[in-house]
Amino acid sequence: LDSTERIFQRWRKEWLVSEDTWGEAYEEALAHAQAEGKHETDVFLDQCAMHALEGRTILEAIREIVHTSCPYCRERLKYDSILLYDLLVSVISEVKFIEVKL
Repeated sequence: LDSTERIFQRWRKEWLVSEDTWGEAYEEALAHAQAEGKHETDVFLDQCAMHALEGRTILEAIREIVHTSCPYCRERLKYDSILLYDLLVSVISEVKFIEVKL
């Protein structure tokens, strides 16, 4: 779980800091890319698609954590369940936001 959480921290978009401002931040980033031209817009949209795909990979890692058969790991999950839940909600929220925007 610790390594998945570190991957998540590196994965998060820096301009998607607060869910309250995601829409505005995305629109600003898209407008900036569009102002730079079609190529920059395509690059921005490709980066967003890749970000969503990477998020799906993190979700798969979380699924593997939950479905572990390791007795020690399952015992530890009892104590990390709130952290795991928060991580899951954060990743799903960001992935879905990006996917809807694409």
